[in-house]
Amino acid sequence: MPDLQPVYDELVRRLSVHEDVFRATGNVTEANCDGGRKEAQASDPGSYLLLGAPYRTYSDGFMFAGVRLSKRYVSYHLMCAYLRPEMVEGPSPQLRKRLQGKSCFRSTSVDHELFDELDDLTRRGRELFAAEGLTLHR
Repeated sequence: MPDLQPVYDELVRRLSVHEDVFRATGNVTEANCDGGRKEAQASDPGSYLLLGAPYRTYSDGFMFAGVRLSKRYVSYHLMCAYLRPEMVEGPSPQLRKRLQGKSCFRSTSVDHELFDELDDLTRRGRELFAAEGLTLHR
């Protein structure tokens, strides 16, 4: 089994540059809607989430993106794909192969070229969130 900690650390490092307009948390239940079960728990050391402004039923903030360390892979969730699915239609075939569902990209090794492409998608997602009024203004 590969060592996934470097993959997780690199993706978190890249995503953390957006903390200027999003709130970082490791507590996954903060990203649940108001009707969802919330737990007052410590942050999960294998989860890193960025939350934006409150949105409809997400009073704690609409999830912008997140990184999750699993046993067999690291997942990178980019939630703007739900607002604008066309955003993830243009990635390279190599990145497209890592797409699971609408918004989750899985990795098992550090690949700077593909991570640069994820950075570009994330930047475009940030612009979309800003245009929709979903960023936190600091």
